[in-house]
Parts: sequence; C-alpha cells; structure tokens
Amino acid sequence: MRIREARVVRCPPRWLLLRVESDDGTVGWGEAIGDLHDEVEPALQALCERVVGREVDGIERMRQELHKGRFWRDGPVLNTAVSALEMALWDIRGKQCGRPVHELLGGPVRDRVQVYRNLWGNSPEEFAASAEAAMSEGLTMVKVSPAGPMADVPDDGDLSGIVAVVSAVREAIGELKLAIDLHGRLSPAASRRLLPLLEPYDPCFVEEPCLPDGSAAHLRDLQELHLSQRVPLATGERLLTKRQFADHLFPAPVAAVLQPDLSLVGGIRAGVEIGAMCEAAQAALAPHCPYGPVQFAASLQVAAASPAHAFQEYQSLGGAGAGGGTPGGGQAWEFDLLATPFTVDGGFVEIPRGPGLGIEVMEERIAEHGDSWNPHPPPLWQLPDGSHCEW
Repeated sequence: MRIREARVVRCPPRWLLLRVESDDGTVGWGEAIGDLHDEVEPALQALCERVVGREVDGIERMRQELHKGRFWRDGPVLNTAVSALEMALWDIRGKQCGRPVHELLGGPVRDRVQVYRNLWGNSPEEFAASAEAAMSEGLTMVKVSPAGPMADVPDDGDLSGIVAVVSAVREAIGELKLAIDLHGRLSPAASRRLLPLLEPYDPCFVEEPCLPDGSAAHLRDLQELHLSQRVPLATGERLLTKRQFADHLFPAPVAAVLQPDLSLVGGIRAGVEIGAMCEAAQAALAPHCPYGPVQFAASLQVAAASPAHAFQEYQSLGGAGAGGGTPGGGQAWEFDLLATPFTVDGGFVEIPRGPGLGIEVMEERIAEHGDSWNPHPPPLWQLPDGSHCEW
C-alpha cells in the first residue's frame, strides 16, 4: 500500500495539519507546531511532494530517511514536518488494522488521562476568573503563566506580581492541582529567588524556570535548582531530539517532569521512547500540547502506552476556529473540527478506542471557516531600556 496523496491543510485559528491518503482511500492526519508558519508550511509542502508513492507501512524507515537523508538535520522546521507525517502514517496504519495506535505499541497501561489547560488573564482577578471557568468545564488541574516581562536580575518587588497571580488562582481552585509555567522568562538566578515564594501555593510543577540552551552549564544549573528546593520542575517543550531528553535524564534527572512536543521530536514513536527513558529515570512524562485536537489525539495514544505518563496538556478537545478564550468565559471555538470531540469527566479524558488516532476529522468544516485563519506570531516584548525581553 502506497501514499496516493499528501497535502497541507490550514485549519483555523492557526494550525497546520497534514492530510495523507493511501491507495485504498484511508486518510491519516498529523499536525505540525502552531508557529513559524512562513517556514513550516513550505517545508510541509516539500515533504508532501517527496512522499507520494512511498510505502505507507514503512513509517520508521521513511522518518529516518526524511530526517537524516540530507546533510543538515534537526531544527524545528524539519523536525515538525517529519513529525506531522509520522503521526499521519500511524493514523493510517491503525485504521487499516482496525486498531488504535496504542494497541500497536504494546497495548494500554491506563484507561484515562488527567488533563489540564492554560488560563487567560492580565491581572490576578482575571486569572482567577479563568480558573473558575476551567473548573466549570470539569477540570481538576489548571496551568497559569503568571510572568510578564522580566529583567535578568529581579528583586522581590519585581516578582510580587507573579506571586499575586498564583495566590489568586490557588484561592479560586482550592485544593485542585495547579501548575505554573514561567515560559523561560526568568534567569536561573531569578528562579532561585522566586521558587521559595511559590512553594506555599503547592504547585504540582513549575515549567521552564529558565531557558534551555543545550549547554553543560544549563544542565548543571537546572539540576542544582531541581535538587536544592522542593518544587517539582518541568521542561522539554523546546527540546528537539531524543538525545537532548537523554541528557536531561541521565545519569540523573535535572527535572521531575519532561514535556516532549510530539509535533517536534519525531512523532508518536519518539514520544513513547522518551517516555521509556522517563520511566527508567523515575521522572514523569507530560507532553506539550498547546495546539489542535489532532496533536492531542496523538498525545493520548502516547499516554495510553507509556507507564511514566502523568498528565496531559490540551488547548482544544475538538473545537477549532476563533481559538483561545476569555477570563471567566472558558474556551470559545467557532466549529467542531472532530465529529466527536473529547469530553472531560472528573478531570480526565478517556483513552480513544477507535482505530488509528481514534478521531474523525470533519474536513469540510475547515473550508467553511477558512476566513478565520490567523497565523499570528508571538508578541515581541521589550524591557524599559528597549532591549529584547523573553516572551
């Protein structure tokens, strides 16, 4: 069985999907990262031209050749194009076998997955209202990004705004799980100052307390931060390779939670392999997933097959279109992309049992809402002196 057609599908609000069809008419879906659109879309289109006519079953062979077949390799653009294809091929393979992908990976180790999403707001009150909206959706875990533009060497006054947001959200959600995402906006020195201030609010993890740079110094700084205080640390959404995750896990973990992005690290099999490393290192797996429901479905397949999986981020359970949400208003989507969106019950989503990724993409609805396509780049922040500030 060969690939008959492969094409890029722009799905509002800003998701790049990959649609792959085999000779027998089976369609598989993959998803690239929801950023770098000007660079990623041409890469996906070039990949589509190269894979038509290839054997559908040769998933890993094709991934290896597309990733390593040129002199240059790695980087977010190449990696995400290959990852999207790998997801789509697993979707086809599962559908042709009549089995969910996780059954082809050894079978499920769990029946459901605890999920969480980000909150929205520009003040402690708005973040608290967003947390209350999330609870009304059935969530028992939320994540807040409380850090605005930060100097490299802040004082306690500079950090007080972060603490105020976290305090307001904790008061709003009571004893539910609270994750905090610092988004790499602080230096290691600033994080050492901030983490003791956050500990009283009992975060289940603090994500990206500093930016990864791949150096031995970064790994040393992160491990010292990991070992010197009680708050669990999380990192990994910007890492590109399994080797980088191995460096963060062996000979000793530098964080408690590792967050590979399946749309960046090579796809589903890479996610399972990183999960196996996490299991060996006694660290938790919690894949990064702030994009569409196709990537979320792929992440659930990894969750089903990975003993180290702890909880799963999501942005969309099946909706598409306008995107995002408002404080106190919950999520707001223009249309359902999936025929049967995922549902949250008691903070958990059931592992999909259908073939492939376990989803049916309503492709015709994408064209109906094409005017909502808005691939906006992240904001650019500046410090008071006009220099660049990490977003």
